[in-house]
Amino acid sequence: MTILEKFLQFAEHLPTDRMNSVEMALAEIMESYSDRYGFTSFEQQVIDQRVAETQPAFASGEDVARLFGKPFSV
Repeated sequence: MTILEKFLQFAEHLPTDRMNSVEMALAEIMESYSDRYGFTSFEQQVIDQRVAETQPAFASGEDVARLFGKPFSV
């Protein structure tokens, strides 16, 4: 039995008030996979170029602290 099958079996026995919150959570998960959250072809091209960069440049610790108001530990 898959985890999805187990979940469906579990959900069938939930009271209505709990089922409503589960349905809302599942709807949000499904929405998060919609195309509107995907990268455009241009954005994907930029990402691919940056990932392929053999000598990437990163923000300095000072820039990060200035932007976020605190340094990040490494």
